[in-house]
Amino acid sequence: MPPKRPCPNVAPSEATAVLSAAPSNGGDVVPRPEVVIPSPQTIPSKRPGTHVSPSEADSVLSAASSAGDDAVYAHTSPPRPSERIIIASPPAAVSPGGRNRQMFMAGVTPQLMTCDLTSAIVGFGIKHNLQAIVIATFPVQKGPPARRHIFVADSVAVTGITVWNTDVQKFPKEVLGATVTISRASVSIYQGKKNLVLNKDSSVTVDALSQSPVALWWQSLAEQPPLPLSAACIAADNRIVNVFGVLAFVTHEEKEVNGTVRHVTSVHLASQTSKMNLRGWDLSDAMKATIEELRDQVVQVRRVRMASFGDTKIGEILDSPLGTSILLHHDADLERFWAE
Repeated sequence: MPPKRPCPNVAPSEATAVLSAAPSNGGDVVPRPEVVIPSPQTIPSKRPGTHVSPSEADSVLSAASSAGDDAVYAHTSPPRPSERIIIASPPAAVSPGGRNRQMFMAGVTPQLMTCDLTSAIVGFGIKHNLQAIVIATFPVQKGPPARRHIFVADSVAVTGITVWNTDVQKFPKEVLGATVTISRASVSIYQGKKNLVLNKDSSVTVDALSQSPVALWWQSLAEQPPLPLSAACIAADNRIVNVFGVLAFVTHEEKEVNGTVRHVTSVHLASQTSKMNLRGWDLSDAMKATIEELRDQVVQVRRVRMASFGDTKIGEILDSPLGTSILLHHDADLERFWAE
């Protein structure tokens, strides 16, 4: 009989042939009964972690115990290719890139921003798009180059911007209340304050007929309840408010600004507890006529830009089709007070 050695995988027919070849008697060899090892196909193939029924376990153990020390155990054969379980690994995640990629993408994809520049990204090559309402235009500085400073606002905040060269002529007073769209502008920091800056590749367009969200916001301001004069006088600068009071009297004067003579109209409003001045620059004849017609009456003034002149609050009249409007207003207490 060949010497014993571990045989991890022996077919049942080979094991039977080896046992049968041993002599029946004589020598030190003691004949042993023939042992039939279960075929690998008869032993259920179980993956780790699966349950084995008691009957399957008993059949395997009984066969092994009857074989004794000379039993040859047949290991379960590996699954056939058709039975193998293939686990698909997920695709590798694409790296979002680092700061350099973000800077590059910001340069080719302008960021949509609001008039609140606090959270605006500052960096070389980073561009921004802005859509807002024109609430103030200042006189042209002839230069060269020609430039003009304007204030724009949205529902979040107010910011200023300087336009140059041909863009200067896009902002007469008639566009107050119109929508301005600025593309590919930059944000810079000067003395700790962020500013919106136009570049040579920036574009500026003005649309008085826009129905954008910011234009609808501007229209809704005219429908807000008017404030009494005492509340309007403590409003923040550049805030757009509606006020009501008695149109007490009107004054006219001329001022020279940057070598140009301008006509200034002051409208004085009064109430039981406060007074406030409204100021308009080079008002149209239609606006002047409306003001004269409403003297000594309670009026509501819609969409006035609050400003400070020294320690005094002034309401700036936006003389344009989309700007300030002055209407009659009914307030019995104020009417009785003015009549006393």
